[in-house]
Amino acid sequence: MRALRHLLLLSGLFAAAFAHATHNRAGEIIVCHVQGLVYQVTIVTHTKLSAPADRPDLVLDWGDGTVDTIARTNIIDTPSQDLRRSEYVATHTYSGPGVYTLQFDDQNRNGGVVNVPNSIAQSFCVKTQLVISPVTGNNCSVRFLNSPIQNACLNQLWTHNPVAFDPDGDSLSYEPAVCLGLFCEPIPGYSFPGPNYSINPLDGTITWNAPSQLGEYNIAFIVREWRRVNGQWRQVGWVTRDMQITVLPCPDQQPPQIVDRNDTCVVANTLLAFNVQASDPNAGQTVNLTALGAPFQVPNSPATFTSPPPAQNVSGTFNWNTNCSHVRPQPYQVVFSATDNAQVPLQDYSSMNITVIAPPPLNPVATPSGNAIQLNWDASVCSNANGYRIYRRSGLFGYTPAYCETDVPEYTGYQFIAAVNGVGTTSYLDESDLVFGNQYCYMVVATFANGARSIASVEFCAILDRQVPVITHVSVGLTDAVAGVDTVRWSNAYDLDTLSRPGPYQFKLYRGTGFSTATEHIWTSGLHPFLAHPDTQFIDIGINTRDQAHVYRVEFLGDDGNTSIGFSNVASSVFISTVPNDEQLTVQWALNTPWINTLYEVFRFEAGDWLLVGTSSTDSYVDTGLVNGQEYCYYVRSTGAYSDDAIVSPLINYSQEVCGIPVDLTPPCVPVVSLDNDCELPLNTLTWTNPVNACGDLDTFGYNVYYSDSLGGEFVLIASLVGAGDTLFTHINNSSVAGCYLVTALDSVGNESAFSVQVCGDNCPEYTLPNIFTPNGDGVNDLFGPFPYRGVKSIDLQVFNRWGQPVFESLDPDITWNGTHKDNGEPLSDGVYYYVCNVIFSRLAGDEVITLKGYVHLLGSGSPQRLP
Repeated sequence: MRALRHLLLLSGLFAAAFAHATHNRAGEIIVCHVQGLVYQVTIVTHTKLSAPADRPDLVLDWGDGTVDTIARTNIIDTPSQDLRRSEYVATHTYSGPGVYTLQFDDQNRNGGVVNVPNSIAQSFCVKTQLVISPVTGNNCSVRFLNSPIQNACLNQLWTHNPVAFDPDGDSLSYEPAVCLGLFCEPIPGYSFPGPNYSINPLDGTITWNAPSQLGEYNIAFIVREWRRVNGQWRQVGWVTRDMQITVLPCPDQQPPQIVDRNDTCVVANTLLAFNVQASDPNAGQTVNLTALGAPFQVPNSPATFTSPPPAQNVSGTFNWNTNCSHVRPQPYQVVFSATDNAQVPLQDYSSMNITVIAPPPLNPVATPSGNAIQLNWDASVCSNANGYRIYRRSGLFGYTPAYCETDVPEYTGYQFIAAVNGVGTTSYLDESDLVFGNQYCYMVVATFANGARSIASVEFCAILDRQVPVITHVSVGLTDAVAGVDTVRWSNAYDLDTLSRPGPYQFKLYRGTGFSTATEHIWTSGLHPFLAHPDTQFIDIGINTRDQAHVYRVEFLGDDGNTSIGFSNVASSVFISTVPNDEQLTVQWALNTPWINTLYEVFRFEAGDWLLVGTSSTDSYVDTGLVNGQEYCYYVRSTGAYSDDAIVSPLINYSQEVCGIPVDLTPPCVPVVSLDNDCELPLNTLTWTNPVNACGDLDTFGYNVYYSDSLGGEFVLIASLVGAGDTLFTHINNSSVAGCYLVTALDSVGNESAFSVQVCGDNCPEYTLPNIFTPNGDGVNDLFGPFPYRGVKSIDLQVFNRWGQPVFESLDPDITWNGTHKDNGEPLSDGVYYYVCNVIFSRLAGDEVITLKGYVHLLGSGSPQRLP
């Protein structure tokens, strides 16, 4: 009776709700950071003005376990639309960083909504997610500039754009959502308006083609906010809007049409102006052309749109005097709306994106300064810039920014070398790994706190003054482990200030093994009174050029050899090696030179002479068509130059000689595997492609088959098949066909291919027990056991008499119980016995456990169960 009273009370509450709260049409929750952990929320609702229900306050769940009642702060009534727009504003202090889902649940929706079953009894709920994180920073959620109460025409294309505006400039994405009801759960039976209903995920335009039934419809969508933080896109929150569309009968007419405009880009501090055109295809109809969007919402120098008087063909003018406060990485969306003057107005929307970019830093200059280059440029005209990024490359690229191209694109070959903070920090001294004799070019980009970057400056270049020697030649003259020879040459320091650094002058040469460090002093030149010192070559003999590279560095001394003026950059010989493979050798090389090598020529010794067999601009060359087991010998000749035209070029150097022998190390190609997973037989049948036919691997010898009994499990080798044509394998794991397989191919020398793509099968397990057996010795149904089963890994069976005492137990899936007691083997009395059987099935995703409970009739013992 108590349950009945509860039911009647609940029914009464719902009846009261139907009578007094049938009003909610649309709404959303907006949240915005105030300071610290304080956030302000605005709940926006759109309700039926004619409904008797009205809400002077609403209950909001802040998402942190706190619930508050929020009073209404603003009302706008539109009687012509039977519409009341209400705002409820409050602030809340959160305890710390976290992800909070704010929501309000208000009864009820208005009645008669076509796609919301029994809408008059459905609650109205919307949610907003707030992310408080020190990583992503403060956030104000998206808000909407277009009304959520819209009309559509029966059997006419309907389009709508909510014109979402994010005050932080975050990127937005859009997705459809199910309308929410009681307890903010999806409304049971809710359906989207029709099969041709969609929302553009990039610009938010909603399309319904076309309404086929009169009445009111509710739709919901989620707008997600994305922010680029440290090079990664992170979601910083989302807002759900629930809105209402009223489908009305309309005359046979077509909606107006806007001439779409392409996305565009504008440099800050310049005027962006263009015309937007729209027309109505229906005679006698006029068009009202308007514009909404973020450019009209910016606090400093907002855009304007001059709407023309309504006419059949109209043209409006967009104007925006941009400035540096508008610079941001994300574009500004503008939505143009054309509305006709029909009894039920039809609309067309057209959206475009406008990106405001910062101008480049001006008047950059690069000046050599000893072994460094001093960079200077003018401060950005955008005072809100927070610093600069500096990029460098060797030699001029000839870069001209493409349309709307900011920063320094990777394809130019420029590398980022430094960043400086502050808009007024307009200089940088580059001391990083500069090489005498090379030209260095730079570009500078202004940066902004919101992640925006300006157009790159023009390229500006400099060459270090040659105040130290420049090595031009490190070449192997003889390959030997003991008596090897290197030849080293360099040019004089012709840009040295001889007044401040007087002679006589002298060189010291240092050597090292490898490519980077030369510290062993091996030679000292004589003194010479002038910069044009004649001793600029040294032949280094008695070294191991066969097994190692050598690197050299020249020290320049003045004042009778008593004062060190400076060192050249290090330069190494070209050192080559070979990597064997099937009927080929890869000749590869390593070196460290201050000049740029652009060509490598590979020579092979053949028939008593060295022949050019190929060229490369990288660090390797593959010599093919060779005979396995036969030795081949090579050397490489490199050609390069400094970017300073005053230094002799081309620079030609030779590597040591090296020999190698091709060996078959190439496995067959990977088999393509198919699986026939027959879970009823049960049997798995694997077939795969033969590499002989698939890719011409004629030395394919056999295959390995690997098996794992579950997804993510360890694979073990279960079969090795001999013969390229043996491409079929059957397998069952006891009674289970659950598991995954990999197949590899092997060649005649044991090379094994990579694993094939994993193929997997699963069981369709079955295990059923009978409800009667007759252990009377007649050979028919004498044993209690399962019907034919499959996919069973193990069982745990217990059988009880009517007093709950265990009389039989088994772990064997076949059971084979003959009706005797588990303790003494005596036949049990006729009667009904209860069993509990835990069955473990082998499944692809892992073991699955089910519990079977039931009764079995034991007949044939001739005596009934008695009390124990």
